[in-house]
Amino acid sequence: MKKYLYFYNYSPNEQAICEMEFKYIFHDNMLSKYYLTNQYFDYTRSVFIKGRLDIIKSSKSFDDIIHFIESNHMCYYDFKVIYLKNEITHVDYQESLQRCRDIAFPIDGSVNMQNPQTIFAITKIKETWYFGIYHNQTVWSQNYEKPHSYSHSLNIRDARTLVNIAVGNDLKLKVVDPCCGIGTVVLEALSMGIDIEGFDINRDVAYQARLNLEHFGYDAHIIQRKDMRTLTKRYDVIILDIPYGVYSPFTYQQQLSLLEGTLDLAPMLVLVSHIDMNKDLEKLGYQIVDQATIQKGNFIRYITKAIQK
Repeated sequence: MKKYLYFYNYSPNEQAICEMEFKYIFHDNMLSKYYLTNQYFDYTRSVFIKGRLDIIKSSKSFDDIIHFIESNHMCYYDFKVIYLKNEITHVDYQESLQRCRDIAFPIDGSVNMQNPQTIFAITKIKETWYFGIYHNQTVWSQNYEKPHSYSHSLNIRDARTLVNIAVGNDLKLKVVDPCCGIGTVVLEALSMGIDIEGFDINRDVAYQARLNLEHFGYDAHIIQRKDMRTLTKRYDVIILDIPYGVYSPFTYQQQLSLLEGTLDLAPMLVLVSHIDMNKDLEKLGYQIVDQATIQKGNFIRYITKAIQK
C-alpha cells in the first residue's frame, strides 16, 4: 500500500488553526510536523504543508534502500537527490550529502541539479530511513495580488484554511459565503475546484468582489449583491466571516440576526468572529464541534465549527 510523508511548517501563533485543519483532512490528531499515512492528499490545498514525500522504500537499514534501487534498475533523466532535514532526528550535514550521493549513484539516467524533472529525497525519522519522490510546489499564493482588498479582510492563508476546515476531503460539498466581502474565501475555494457561491449586502463591495473573480478568470456572477437573510437556497456548509463594524456601525444584535439567518441555509457552519459567540450559537441550536483562533497583530479572530443539533 502506498505511503506518504507530509512535512508541515507553521509559526507558533498558527499552530492551533493548523491542528484544526489537520483534523478535518486526516481525521487524526496532529502530534508533530511530520505525518506518515496511507492517505493521499493534494498538499497544495494547505498553506501549512511544505511538501509531500511519495515513499518508494522505507527501512531501518540504509543499505536496504540502496539494494532496492539497484535491484529495480531505477532509471530517471534530469533528476536530483536531496536530504530532507527534520526536527526529530538530526543527521550531520556531511553525512546527509554522502547519503544523497549514495542514493544518486545507482540510479541510471542523468542528474540535473538546476532544473530537475524529478526530485528524489531521503530522510531519517527516528530509526527509519524514508526514500521517495518529493513534491513541494506552491500554487495557493496565485490569488495573492487581488485588484481590490481591505486591510481587515481575511488573508489568503486564513481563507484557504477555512475552506479546508469547512469541506475536509469532500470537495463535492456545496458551500456558501453569505457575507463574502471582496471574495477572498470564494476565490480560494474556486481554486480548489469547490462549488461555492458568495453574497454581500454592500453594492460596492460585491462589485469589487466580482472584479476580483474576473481578474483571475472566474465567473463574476458567482458573487451577487444580496442580504443573506433573503437567501432561499440550501447548501452543505456555510463559511461566515461575520461583520464586526470596522468601517460602518454593526451592532451585536445585528450579528445575532445574521447567525439566525444561517439556520435555514446549511446544517454546518464555520464562523469567523472577533469574540467567542459559542453561547449564542448554542442558544440557536448549534453544537460546537471545534474552535481555534487566528491572530493578525493585536486583532484576534475566533474560528468556530458548529453543526445544527
